[in-house]
Amino acid sequence: MSSTTFGQKGIDAVQRKDYAAAITLLDKALKDSKSPKWLLARAQAQQQLKNWDDALHDAETAYHSAIERGSGDSRKLMIEAQYRRAAIYFKLGRYADADCCAKWSMLLAEGRRAGEDDGVDKNVDSEGHYTVTYADGVADKEGQPGQNGGGIGGQVNTLVTTPKTGFEADWNRAYAFRSQALGALKQLPEDHPGRKVLVSKVPPKTQKKAPQPVESDSDDDLPTSKAANKPEHPAPGSVPDEKMKLRADFYQTNQNITISLFAKDLNKEDIQVQFTKTTARISPIPREFASYVKPGDREATSTLVFGGEIVPSGSRWSATPRKIELVLQKATPGKWSGWGEEKIGAQGPETTEVGSSGPSGTHETSKDAVSTGLEKIVAPSASVAPPEQASAPVYPTSSKLGPKDWDKLGEGEDGDDEDKQDVNYFFKQLYKGSSPEQQRAMMKSFIESNGTALSTDWNDVKSRTVESVPPDGVEAKKWES
Repeated sequence: MSSTTFGQKGIDAVQRKDYAAAITLLDKALKDSKSPKWLLARAQAQQQLKNWDDALHDAETAYHSAIERGSGDSRKLMIEAQYRRAAIYFKLGRYADADCCAKWSMLLAEGRRAGEDDGVDKNVDSEGHYTVTYADGVADKEGQPGQNGGGIGGQVNTLVTTPKTGFEADWNRAYAFRSQALGALKQLPEDHPGRKVLVSKVPPKTQKKAPQPVESDSDDDLPTSKAANKPEHPAPGSVPDEKMKLRADFYQTNQNITISLFAKDLNKEDIQVQFTKTTARISPIPREFASYVKPGDREATSTLVFGGEIVPSGSRWSATPRKIELVLQKATPGKWSGWGEEKIGAQGPETTEVGSSGPSGTHETSKDAVSTGLEKIVAPSASVAPPEQASAPVYPTSSKLGPKDWDKLGEGEDGDDEDKQDVNYFFKQLYKGSSPEQQRAMMKSFIESNGTALSTDWNDVKSRTVESVPPDGVEAKKWES
């Protein structure tokens, strides 16, 4: 097959979410041509497989390739390359860098010159920390292409008109992404490295790079696609604890936090997880950087020390050959500053809150619990009261912000800082600051696309049905299917 055939088949495989096959096909295609389309497709596949260094390298190479080719779709590909960089940096916890790349994607969509020194990466204080805030990102709509009579903060200016560029959807996507990046940035401690700007608008040309995730100082947390740094024959005890720690990702709501730990050759039938209010003990774990570790060794056990208290009986876990996932119920609703940390070995006192729990969520009492006379947990669904009871009645809610105190309903609704961190607040502000025609376009596009697309161009959507545009890795299906 020709490189063109390999390239198209690779793009098709990405759309089918067959990412491993896509990389194989695109590798063959890219031997003969550095097509930015193929590079961006491979970057997306590498990102989905968490090969962050390869994904970033492909996105940056695609940016340079698009510039050098200078074809009719070069700007579109450059916009996509900057957006892909933003998505990868976000996954690495480098939120300041992610917002910079998203802003550069917006500027290209506005028709700005690629070589323009826009000063985006110079928004830093004396400590080198990014100074752009969530509120700044919400208000940053002045250059939105294709707007007529739009304004900010509800003030309509009929004299303001911005020309269409053909990249209105790309601008909206990058603009919406910034709310995620700046929202996550706001939650970081003041001295967190994710607040620093380390990225440049035009990426340097390199053979291969390994971007550093900011959650850990350990080189071992890098999700490299090749185990190039792995010792071939490590002697027992020769690998430091820091190098044996697992790569971890997490996300959270006010009620739960989900932690994913990545390893190789996990046997879910053998794994045991024991929860306490503040820890989880996991064993046995095979260590990629310490092949000598055997079940029963100190190094085969990890103790996770959480960033807050949990309800052990309301928590569960699951495992695949490459990942252990913990879904933890928070004892007190709210956001944690981080998930916690991993320590090698059985740290702290023996488990006393609850024994090992299987992937199905069934809990049993451990031997240690029996010896101390603890009560056996017979059903994971049994209600467990949080350690601290609310001072006023709270009722079940589907809100991401957690239980609502109905006695205070109506108080501070216009200026609640916590509400401003919610993505719904971002869309309310966007809707509030739009003209009646733009609001009509937003309602039509949002409803017809099942909440997957948002347009402010009434002339574009008034005479057509807006199709669903699901995000990467999600497939849209009809209700009856």
